[in-house]
Amino acid sequence: MELNRRSFLAGGTLFAAGALARTAAAARAKGEETYTPPPVVRGVRRVKAEPVLQCPAPDSMGVAWAVDGLANGAVEFSDNPQLQNAKTVRCGGFGMTSFDDQALQVRLVGLKPGTRYWYRTITMPIAVYKSAYTIQLGEPEVGNVHSFVTPGESVPARFCVMNDTHENWKQFGPIVEDILAFGPALTVWNGDATNTTEEKARAVETFLAPPIARKDYAADIPLLFTNGNHDFRGKWIRRLDEVMMARLPSERSSRDWDLKRNFAFRLGDVAMIGLDTGEDKPDWHPKWMGFANFSPYRAAQAVWLKDALARPEIANAPYIVVFCHIPLFDSDPDANPGDRFENWADWQKECADLWGPLFAEAGVQVVVAAHKHHYRYDPATASRPWAQVVGGGPGKNPWNFPTVIKGETTGGELKLTVKNILTGQVVGKHAFKPRKGFLGIS
Repeated sequence: MELNRRSFLAGGTLFAAGALARTAAAARAKGEETYTPPPVVRGVRRVKAEPVLQCPAPDSMGVAWAVDGLANGAVEFSDNPQLQNAKTVRCGGFGMTSFDDQALQVRLVGLKPGTRYWYRTITMPIAVYKSAYTIQLGEPEVGNVHSFVTPGESVPARFCVMNDTHENWKQFGPIVEDILAFGPALTVWNGDATNTTEEKARAVETFLAPPIARKDYAADIPLLFTNGNHDFRGKWIRRLDEVMMARLPSERSSRDWDLKRNFAFRLGDVAMIGLDTGEDKPDWHPKWMGFANFSPYRAAQAVWLKDALARPEIANAPYIVVFCHIPLFDSDPDANPGDRFENWADWQKECADLWGPLFAEAGVQVVVAAHKHHYRYDPATASRPWAQVVGGGPGKNPWNFPTVIKGETTGGELKLTVKNILTGQVVGKHAFKPRKGFLGIS
């Protein structure tokens, strides 16, 4: 729901002042008893960190931010840094807008592809809440102005990938600093952001207010999130959409509405495809107690994927990159393909069988995966015509180290550079030519 920003902020008391004044004036005109709102409570602060951009799409953007007490909020946005003629979108949309004591969310829609927008959050503290009719407000908290660029074919293809961060804040801080220094259009968080999530506060810390120096870590660079196996663990994690938004239903057909994390769009010359490999043990594993239902989920994604790869803007892209958490190949003959009882999956054969033929048919050049906590590169072969880059992560062995994977199109190629964040050394460079037979390339 959009409002004029001037009316939104008028009077110094967000939302309520104008409406209460009009109601009181009407009541006085009728000779009725009027209601005098309680005074604003001074000094109440709710905002814990800068906003986090989520679910970037050519025509929409999610904004979420952490609060440490009951609050309502909104986002102002415009096509200029002065926020002239800004539109305002309230959290919760129409009807009674949202209150929450940990996280607020706003979805900006109707945006233009490849366009820079400036925005800021406005947070209204609910200083006292006794009942629906007994509420006392604090002073509105007006956030800093940030900006973002919506994805599109006109945007230079420049992205980063982080993975298997596992709430390891000592390593997460340098990962963030490296990404911010590179300045990508977006960052893919390729799974296992969490360990086990039993309460909302843990998810808010992980995604919206991590204990690192850069509180603005995703305020100007949006996050594309793909689930890892750990991101399905814990009682509360089933409600992750309250912190990390799902993709908009308008991005997919009604048949695919349950596929809330899959994405497919263009970033310059690169088609970005996001898939979800699910948990790392088969559905029948006794640890899941019958609650797991990932095999049908993977099959449903194959149906969605076939349609997504056929869309003109994807089919005509010079490069197609797929992001998923669990690798889809392992050269070790003893590696668990995800269907064994005794151990966790080294790779996901079910996904490879379902999705791999579609990759080959569409000309996907590379899959970027994670999960193993050590960097690896698997070059394409005649039987598997797509390469695989596996990002690193924390561990006790010398080959376990966190990585940032940087992608960009330059010199007529898509180049992926893999950096060891502990040492600062580049440990891998991989280049891919444009797909043959597409866009007139032979």
